[in-house]
Amino acid sequence: MTRKLVALVTAASISVAAAMPAVSQGMEMGFNMLTGAVFNELRSRGLPTDNIQDLTLSQLAIIKGILDGDDNDGNKTQQIKAILAR
Repeated sequence: MTRKLVALVTAASISVAAAMPAVSQGMEMGFNMLTGAVFNELRSRGLPTDNIQDLTLSQLAIIKGILDGDDNDGNKTQQIKAILAR
């Protein structure tokens, strides 16, 4: 019984470890796509993009949500400027 349990735990560990690079790579690609989309929007609005690499995933997601929201452009720009100033 102990041998079977050890074999099962080992197999599960190997499976999880093998899947991690693919998950990590997918997350990185998603992060890069989000960063690129935000960069393009900021640039088109004349907002600074020089520190975009310093934004967290959360900040990028909030900015993307603002950009996709229903507020008028003036409100969107003010909200985004507030995030960029942090």
